Amino acid sequence: MTKNNIHDWNVLIVEKRDYPMLTPQEFQVKSRTLLGAAMKAKRLIKKEYTGWLIHRIWWLKPDRSNRD
Repeated sequence: MTKNNIHDWNVLIVEKRDYPMLTPQEFQVKSRTLLGAAMKAKRLIKKEYTGWLIHRIWWLKPDRSNRD
């Protein structure tokens, strides 16, 4: 992974982390780093999903089988 590559990151957000957990929402952001992806996700959550929390973020491998 080089510094100049921009990667796709999957973000899973939830309204609360307690039981019962409601249906999570999932979206993708593009960023070079995990920190950048988290910052972009927080900005999007602030605009569209007020009060929601990031549950997980993971990198989407560029050569995975179901790309596109």
